[in-house]
Amino acid sequence: MVLGGVLTFTSTVQTPTGTTLNVPITFTSSDTAILNLSANGVACAGHWDDTFTTCIPGGTGPVTVTASALGSHSVPTYIFVHPQIDNITVTGVLLDGVQVQEPCLSQSQSMTLEAHAYSQGADVTASVGPFTWSASNSVVVGLTPLVDTTYHFATNRATALAEAPGITNIFASANGVTSSSFQQPQLTNGQGTPSPVLDFFSTCPIQNIALELGAAGSGRTTFAIPKGSISQAAVATVTDIMGASSLPNNDNGIVLSRVPLTWTSSRPGAIGPSPGCTQSCALTVSSPGSATITASCSPPSCNVGFPTIPLAFTTEGVLDPNKITACTNYFKAIFPQLISCQQVIPLPVYASPVFVNPPNAPLEISRMAAISGTVTGAGSIATVFASSTGCQKEPPATCSAAAYYVTSTVSAGSENPLPVAANSFLFDPTGTKIWMGSDFGAQLVTPTSLGGTGTPFASLGTITGRILATSANGFAAVFSDTVHNPNQVYVATSTNPTNPALLNISGATLAGFTPDGLKTFIFGGSNSESLYIYSSLQALRGPIALAGPAKAIAFSPNGAFTYIAEASNNASPAQLVTYANCGNQPGPSITLPADPILMKVLPALHIDGSDSLGHPIPDGIHILVLDSTGFDIITSIVSPPAVAGALCPQVLNFTDYKNQPDVQRIELNQGTLQPVNFFYSADDTQLYIVSTTSSSIIVYNFINAAVIGGIELQNNATAVTADMTSDGGTIVIAGSDGLLHEVNTTVGGSDGTPISFPNLPNFLNPFCSFDPAAGPCSLNVAIVKP
Repeated sequence: MVLGGVLTFTSTVQTPTGTTLNVPITFTSSDTAILNLSANGVACAGHWDDTFTTCIPGGTGPVTVTASALGSHSVPTYIFVHPQIDNITVTGVLLDGVQVQEPCLSQSQSMTLEAHAYSQGADVTASVGPFTWSASNSVVVGLTPLVDTTYHFATNRATALAEAPGITNIFASANGVTSSSFQQPQLTNGQGTPSPVLDFFSTCPIQNIALELGAAGSGRTTFAIPKGSISQAAVATVTDIMGASSLPNNDNGIVLSRVPLTWTSSRPGAIGPSPGCTQSCALTVSSPGSATITASCSPPSCNVGFPTIPLAFTTEGVLDPNKITACTNYFKAIFPQLISCQQVIPLPVYASPVFVNPPNAPLEISRMAAISGTVTGAGSIATVFASSTGCQKEPPATCSAAAYYVTSTVSAGSENPLPVAANSFLFDPTGTKIWMGSDFGAQLVTPTSLGGTGTPFASLGTITGRILATSANGFAAVFSDTVHNPNQVYVATSTNPTNPALLNISGATLAGFTPDGLKTFIFGGSNSESLYIYSSLQALRGPIALAGPAKAIAFSPNGAFTYIAEASNNASPAQLVTYANCGNQPGPSITLPADPILMKVLPALHIDGSDSLGHPIPDGIHILVLDSTGFDIITSIVSPPAVAGALCPQVLNFTDYKNQPDVQRIELNQGTLQPVNFFYSADDTQLYIVSTTSSSIIVYNFINAAVIGGIELQNNATAVTADMTSDGGTIVIAGSDGLLHEVNTTVGGSDGTPISFPNLPNFLNPFCSFDPAAGPCSLNVAIVKP
């Protein structure tokens, strides 16, 4: 209680059996010089005037209040009376002069904190009583108040235990006032010089993540197993910036545990991480196919606090290298394992190509810095969502549209009316939801509810536009409205879909989420020549001018880099450009011989075969860029950061293998193509190219380094759209004949009997209740459940 304040006490008198008695109650203060009570239990932090209406301040300190009735007494209630608090500070203290590790504590280390309350400059801590402790990022630190043995209450001290990697501020509160400052303990070196003031608490950020199969140190990063095998065990060896590791040791050193890594798969429908993975993960083998699996220490769950830069390292709000240097020089002399205080600033950290096991030199384990797996065996029947966007410009009152959820190879099944006409659909990578774009209100579709009694559609509120991209876990999606003025981009989440982030980006036509979901690359502006980078943790960055129009986006297997394929523009040639995702830094670029149309990154580590000139394809990250006559193969490799100990960025290089060109060429020799999509087989031996210019799917074989034939579509149909099952066994095509073609890729490939769609009741059209000016709505959407 503040001096002169009042507080009403109430008490209940009960018999041993719980019956409440209505009897007089007497309230007593243990020290009337500090606290007085009226007969009805109103306490005054001081003493009452004669009429019990005005409380006059008295002494300060602890006092107890007891209620009495019928000869029995309550347990005493403690009251701490103190002057008005106007400021609270929190400072780390050294117990018995023992140094604490700074500038950060490795997980499981702790420091003692002490709060002090002030009133007009005077320290009034002794009379304040218990403090309440909190942190801005509570997962980073565990706070345990120290208890006074006299009162058995929390004191002004607490133990701060390092938990999840990251940075936070710590606060102490009392009587409605919260601390305004925090600092770690100040150390003193041999010269008597105090350490720099550090105004933050840090659990040492993770610096390196090495992914392996089976066990740490195995060196295995690839696997190939038959369908039906047990799950594969992936292990992440993590090391923090002070050298503490998740590896066991024999000297009672720190062993990092429960580091909240983000695990992702390029094809969770084939190989995916189990829920709740931290430093190890059981990779579930769902179906045949191939995938890349990676893990990262990504905010906001790991290296927490990004993009905060502590004030201790800034001058006028800008990072000050001189302060970083002063911090580094001081603490490195005490803790030589520290490389730089800049490491404390949290950044996302992605899987590394090296395994770290001090004092041994880092050992390279993968040029891809990720795990790649292949599951062999017979695939299953494709599950296809089919529809039409033919009446996307028609309002719901004019045109109702339908979709089909095709789960057999002989029948399309029943139509499913859509609440509004759609302009786009996109399965999330997990296959549980479909994001549906519309000019009249976007929807989130639960495909398994199609044809059931419950509604499969959930409105996304005010969101309108086309669906451009969804995150790897299906949690978020990007919509672009280029119809209404002004143009808008919406970033929606499945947990709060009607409250999206609204971005003022005009003409957005292409987007992609980084695998960890931390950032979204969005391309818009005139002819898609402007790049915007969005994160819920940072302000929107952009527009960043590109040399040419962006045509495709892809990501490195470990999620550390973004690849952007740009078309030529005036004097600027077509090129592949890169960005480091940890800090948005531009990386190396490479010139392409022709304008790109489509781009994909292969998951496997090794390709048997050569390019069209007979050059073998080196190991590394294989980026395939398709243009109108063939493919460019660009191989890149990942290396640790160039600056020792830096968290960001890793180094990306395009390989120059035995004096071969950086861009290797695959000529298809099929004339000029207008591709709608291309796919790779699960074992990465073959490519399938689907083009509107041919009724045949082109099949290219890496081992033969040549086109080995084609798979003919029935009815001489050409493709409108194309998709492929995650097992690589079926290519699904919306044909120009209005039929759904499910093409089997095994044993030379074949197109089975195409699936037709029945006309809607009372309409001569299987998809729309209205014939737009361009003609009846036709099948132009066929997307496969991943």
